[in-house]
Amino acid sequence: MRSRAATITADDPGQRLAVSEAKDEIARLGSTFNELLGRLHTALDHERQFVADASHELRTPLSLLTTELELALRRPRTNQELTRALQSALEETHRLTRLAQDLLLLTRTENRVDTARTVVRVELCPVLEAVVARYPATTVELDCADGLTAYGDSDQIERAVNNLIDNAIEHGAPPISMRVRPDNDPLMVTVQVRDHGPGFDPEFLPHAFERFSQADTARTGSGAGLGLAITKAIAARHRGRLHAANHPQGGAVLTLMLPTTAPAQSQSAANN
Repeated sequence: MRSRAATITADDPGQRLAVSEAKDEIARLGSTFNELLGRLHTALDHERQFVADASHELRTPLSLLTTELELALRRPRTNQELTRALQSALEETHRLTRLAQDLLLLTRTENRVDTARTVVRVELCPVLEAVVARYPATTVELDCADGLTAYGDSDQIERAVNNLIDNAIEHGAPPISMRVRPDNDPLMVTVQVRDHGPGFDPEFLPHAFERFSQADTARTGSGAGLGLAITKAIAARHRGRLHAANHPQGGAVLTLMLPTTAPAQSQSAANN
């Protein structure tokens, strides 16, 4: 088993330790290591796919930016032509900036485990009212029950809800509503965003929260498919959940569930 383990590398992670038929401690140890290797293999494949997808998303705006600048320099241009080229290049630069910021946020959110310093009781209605106010009037109808609170990072909660609204605007259709209510689980509160668009393709629904995942009808959009992945990571960081479904009467429904109690470590610190 030691000899086989020494030969396993990232280039050939599919190898496994040979485990005897005996039901003894050595066989159980070998099976446990094989399960560990399986999880590491899955994580490695996941990260390789992430790098490939990120590279693909970066390549498109970089190629367009390069093309615009090369064309602008190829021959003398009028001021109007140069202005158009610079505007197009600026749009691609903004796209690259948003993508880089989203990738950084996603990495930080998924990997950060120390949340005690940012966990506070958040009054949800004022926070969500501020989020809705950033959009044009009547874009989102907010129905928030008074007095509801959640424990978490208010900035991260705002980002999560922004992503849900942006997703509804880009891929759904009005009217868009946000309803905030206590969950059936007394330890959770729900923030539900619904649109009246075509909803999720049933085949895409299981993959809605994967990084860089986009339904075929959304491929022409300006997003990179990171919004819902970021929101799911924020929900997990807050000990919450994110659920996607199609409403029986049409449209998509995204439900963010957040805890109404502080983490055990925060409660222990407060008691001390």
